[in-house]
Amino acid sequence: MTTMREVADHAEVSVATVSRVINNIGYVSPDLKDRVREAMHALNYQPSALARSLRRQETRTIGMLLPQVDQPFFAALAFAIETALFDNDYRMLLCSAQEDEEKEAAYAEILVRQRVDGVILVPTGRGTALLDLFAQRALPLVLVDRDLRELNASRVLVDNFRGGYEGMAHLLSLGHRNVRVIGTTAYSRAMQERMAGAEKALDDYGVPHDGELIVSGALPRFDMVVETALALLKGSARPTAIFALTDVTAVGVMHAAAKHGLQLPRDLSVVGYDDIPLAGFMIPSLTTVAQPIHEIGATAARLLLDRIQQPGLPPETVELNTRLVVRDSTMKIAEVT
Repeated sequence: MTTMREVADHAEVSVATVSRVINNIGYVSPDLKDRVREAMHALNYQPSALARSLRRQETRTIGMLLPQVDQPFFAALAFAIETALFDNDYRMLLCSAQEDEEKEAAYAEILVRQRVDGVILVPTGRGTALLDLFAQRALPLVLVDRDLRELNASRVLVDNFRGGYEGMAHLLSLGHRNVRVIGTTAYSRAMQERMAGAEKALDDYGVPHDGELIVSGALPRFDMVVETALALLKGSARPTAIFALTDVTAVGVMHAAAKHGLQLPRDLSVVGYDDIPLAGFMIPSLTTVAQPIHEIGATAARLLLDRIQQPGLPPETVELNTRLVVRDSTMKIAEVT
């Protein structure tokens, strides 16, 4: 393996000059830079990224810890964050906790051992023990999507209350009154806020509701969502509309409706939440509450990199808005035959 000394001898410069060229520190004349680079190329010398990171006390690597990487929303979010980081010459280590607090903590320890420069975290929402680990290392941290209010950290959130209100208000404006909400894991504050927004819309439209409004607790596994939706659609008081609190859940509802012989939107209107890429390609295309996924990722990356480069910056909270995207899966109740 070629050494830095061999590169220096070949270029007829000092080892210190080679080091300055490799690490881009200090002044080196253009002529000497060219000689060093030509020597590195001639000797096929590859600088040690680990050695450089230890000297600089940085790895230019960011940890990304998600609750479920197999969910389209989180996959799209990870892609947006990775793109923004790569554009800024940072690389990303992606971990998926699968909504498991112990797995989340184990991945947190791995990220610390890998000496990441910072962490972007979508927490499981059921525990904060891993955060002590990040705090002990003074790791810059940005929360995304799910909030942990007790944590003094930067965060990028979406107004889920507004999104929940928009989705339900759309169905109510079409004349639907027998509406149900299908949610996923209720411990997520994002889901709780969406449910609260939906309930506020019902109140504003003067539609009474009770504990039967929300069918929650269905795990975000497709088959379980389908089973939940089928049970609801086979009931004696079949709803005319369903507001699904994620697009994946909405896809499950649409599948259940097809299995039950219903035609959308004639027999059932469906609204989703997220606007994942698949939403516009469903048949019928899915009306949904869109989250600005690309903007969320880019903003999270910016907040984290700012705090890596300027450690004294105070925490910052950015809240982005949702947008109702009306497609073909909803229609006026008066048009239902």
